[in-house]
This record gives sequence, C-alpha cells and structure tokens, in this order.
Amino acid sequence: MATKNLSRTVIEGGRTRGNTWQRRTSNGVQRSSALRVSGSLVSGADADFTIYPVRRVVYPQFNDKLGPAERWLASQVGRPWNKARSDLFARFDVRTTPGRHIVFDHVLPEVEGAPRRRSDYVVDHVGILRKVKRR
Repeated sequence: MATKNLSRTVIEGGRTRGNTWQRRTSNGVQRSSALRVSGSLVSGADADFTIYPVRRVVYPQFNDKLGPAERWLASQVGRPWNKARSDLFARFDVRTTPGRHIVFDHVLPEVEGAPRRRSDYVVDHVGILRKVKRR
C-alpha cells in the first residue's frame, strides 16, 4: 500500500516472486531429506556412516519499489544538484538501513559519477541536474 511518506513507499516491496518459490522449495527438500535419513537411523542403519544432506543456500532477493524515487529524481531535473541532493537526504533517513539502501544503492548511482554503472542523469558544469539523452 502506498503512503505519503516517500521513504516508506519506496522500500515496501517484499521478496521477489521467484525467490519466495526457491525458499519454499529448498525448505521442503531439506525437510524430506532429513526425514528420510532420520527414518533410516530409526530402522537400524549404521549411525557412523549416516550423513544429513547439506542445505542448499538460497539468498534473499528483494523487490524494491523504485518507481516513486525515480519519478522524484526526474522531477528534480533543472534544479541545482546541491538543493536536490539536500532534499533527497531530508526525505530519506540515511541512519536507517532501508534509507541508506535506497539513497546510496539506487538513487545516487543514477547521477553520473557512480563507477561501473550507466547513469541516466548528469550534473553539468554549472551544477544543474540534467537528464542524459541516449540514442
């Protein structure tokens, strides 16, 4: 559900669909394998050579809602970058993990200067935020 607070609206995405499925599947496989090994131990198998299978690691993947943050950044085109940047830090609390994640991993890299990323915005020689025109 969207809120009027931009910092809460952006981060409320939950997990990606595929990641939810992967986590459920890995849990089911782990439980059935452990049950099979435990059943063999109860039936009298040699405990010295019985090994429980290692769980396959499924890392969490998040589905951040970045549309509002991208629209906000697009609305700042033509403004001095110092003012837009100060508004950005006023809207997102960088003392929190979600705030740092949105500001430093998603919004600021969109402005040119971030290494290894194709930026959509650039700060011109006067200090004004401009959108980069791509072919």
